[in-house]
Amino acid sequence: RQRSIAIGSTTGYPRSVMDGMMPLAAAQGYEPDCCITVSDVARGRPFPDMILANALVLGIADVRGAVVVDDSPTGLSAGRAAGMWAIGILASGNEVGLSLEQWTALSPAEQAAHRVRAFPKLAEAGAHYVIDTIADLLPIIDAIDARLVAGEAP
Repeated sequence: RQRSIAIGSTTGYPRSVMDGMMPLAAAQGYEPDCCITVSDVARGRPFPDMILANALVLGIADVRGAVVVDDSPTGLSAGRAAGMWAIGILASGNEVGLSLEQWTALSPAEQAAHRVRAFPKLAEAGAHYVIDTIADLLPIIDAIDARLVAGEAP
């Protein structure tokens, strides 16, 4: 928000479920500018329809400057199909599948084993970057900004 970055959300849940979940997410500090559900589009993941619908609502002029952050291979594939940068979430994501408490209870070697198992799934789905948690996102946004300035595209 401090960087004036628009935040969109996509989900495989139908609109009827998200209408009840969005106030719960807002109470925890997550309030996207737009939320597109699988019931809002013709095709769900791995098709890019939800992501592209978000881009239209958010007024994104060039998808090559947009970033998809997802913990699922299908979400990352959809981001790549939309022509966007893709960032995979590893440690706090579905591929590891542990709660914060479970993750922090693991030894560093056990955490590394989970990373080794889950990383290839996100990489094979097309992730340009893979980070442990959303807390690691801003330096990657900076790296993408630098790549865009250098003329690179996803």
